[in-house]
Amino acid sequence: MNTEKKWMNVMVKVCYGGMGVVCSLICIMGYYPLLPAFYGACCLEQRRNILLYIGMFATMGYTMSPGAMVKYLFILLVAGTGIRFYMWANRKCAGWTAGIIAGICTIIMNCSGMIFAKLEQREMILGLCEGVTVCGMTVVFHYLLQMSSEMGKVFAAPFLQREVAMMQPAGGYESERMQAFAEAVDELSVAFAAIGKKEELSSHESVTVLEEEITAKMCSSCDACAICWGAAKHVHTSKIRRMLQAVVAHNSKEDIIESNYMENCPCYRGMVEEAVWAFSRMELNEAWYQRLQENRMVIAGQLDAMADVMQDWTKGQKNLDGKSKMLLARIGFEVRERGLVAEQIHIYEDRDKRRSITAEVASKWGGGIPSKNYLRALEKATGMALRLQKDARAVLTRDPVSITAYEDTCFDAISGVATKAKEGAAISGDNFSLFLLENGRYNICLSDGMGSGPAASKESDMVVDLMEKFMEAGFPTDTAIRMMNSAMVLKGDDESYSTMDYATVDLYTGKVELIKIGAAASFLKHKEEVTCLSSSSLPAGVYMQQLAKPQEAKMCHGDFLVMVTDGVLEYLHVKNPEEKLAEMISEINTDNAGGMARALLEHVLLFTGGHAMDDMTIIVTGIWEK
Repeated sequence: MNTEKKWMNVMVKVCYGGMGVVCSLICIMGYYPLLPAFYGACCLEQRRNILLYIGMFATMGYTMSPGAMVKYLFILLVAGTGIRFYMWANRKCAGWTAGIIAGICTIIMNCSGMIFAKLEQREMILGLCEGVTVCGMTVVFHYLLQMSSEMGKVFAAPFLQREVAMMQPAGGYESERMQAFAEAVDELSVAFAAIGKKEELSSHESVTVLEEEITAKMCSSCDACAICWGAAKHVHTSKIRRMLQAVVAHNSKEDIIESNYMENCPCYRGMVEEAVWAFSRMELNEAWYQRLQENRMVIAGQLDAMADVMQDWTKGQKNLDGKSKMLLARIGFEVRERGLVAEQIHIYEDRDKRRSITAEVASKWGGGIPSKNYLRALEKATGMALRLQKDARAVLTRDPVSITAYEDTCFDAISGVATKAKEGAAISGDNFSLFLLENGRYNICLSDGMGSGPAASKESDMVVDLMEKFMEAGFPTDTAIRMMNSAMVLKGDDESYSTMDYATVDLYTGKVELIKIGAAASFLKHKEEVTCLSSSSLPAGVYMQQLAKPQEAKMCHGDFLVMVTDGVLEYLHVKNPEEKLAEMISEINTDNAGGMARALLEHVLLFTGGHAMDDMTIIVTGIWEK
């Protein structure tokens, strides 16, 4: 690979030397405008080499007069120095800037020569025209050289990648390995779900098991065993089963002894005590087994969710490099125009046909260049509005940094929050999170812990924190909810649960998706119309197979989504609190999300006499077109 690169560099130098010879040979009405234009473009691209100088100087000595040769040598010297000085001072130099410098140098040289030689007006006009031609041709040469260089990189990339792939171990394709991992995890999930499955014992079966255990322990050591289990065996068995049925029915030990199901049995009291103890042990074992089985099912559900995520990642984004070679070259050109260098440029398209661009970006000549310059270069090359990743470096230096640019959203989202803790509580049991993902989806998570105070706050904070981490890790919403709920089921040994109200707003389309797990109703305001969005389900952590159907709605410019906890609705003291709250929302006329949240809380407190009988939280989210 290194040998091929060396030969490629030699061929490029030969081509530049040949171009220098051609530009030195082309004479237009006694002028050579292509010579300084091509040299200026080479200075800008830092493509000067010994073959270029030999080709130009040898041809100039052969074709030009001594006076013309001195003139153009002076133009080349001044123009090259000016371009290099401009690059050093500004850390960048565009093609048109280099063209202006080369053109001005040519005009100044022509005018000074005309003044001293007292040339005619015709020669002066031709000198000015040469300067303009040099300026224009410098821009043209710069574009051709830069685009040819970028196109060479683009077309050579597949061959280089193929060589790298050949040096990697067989089977090293990430997508195939991820698919294999997904299948393995899915099989492990099925195995966990199938471990030790058995049905719960019925009442009849419990009596049979107890009968075998009690008779083996009590009757075998009794002196009257031969009498009871002789001719009267069936009668004695019937009496024992009636006594055991009373035990299984959870009758008290005293009632069973008093009922005296076995009149002539000398060990009746001991037999009852042993049966009660054996049945309680059986129930305890069954409860532990059921708990173990539930935990296994929870783990199986988590593994199944992980398998779904892995399979989702294998589908991933589609690479468009092969279909976008000219676009990749234009990106490289525009980036270099702003004093930057972009390597390993790739274009991807997700399932929603939205594009993203990744690249390793660095400053070309050192110093600090704002990353917004890189963004402007991408927007000019692609013709699309773009946005950089959230944690993109603000200033670019010589150290390459990986930056991803995403197709910009159509809407901006702003949220306002108003809260009030329950009277007497040191802290609110409600928690919330607002975050924007790189895929352009704005997420609102609101959780209400059971009760109030620090314990409720801890529970709701765990729900919010888990959801935020899962979503930022790239989990689909339904999978993230399954993982969060299973974690709460495993933890929920103190009968403490939390509701969750989760909304996702697609800032490309305005589509909103709500998922409610035991949460209060939400409201969508469009101009003067208010729509109530409600659902009925158990809180998170109550049931392993938590099923919550998502609700979808459409938001437009200036619409608001209002999410509240149950403390806002429960103490309005009206027949239909949802209808009353919708009426309050419609009466508030403001374009400020925070102002609407505060005004709505004040309206609610008027109905409660200014008292908060439960934790109250209101989140208002509005979207506006960019």
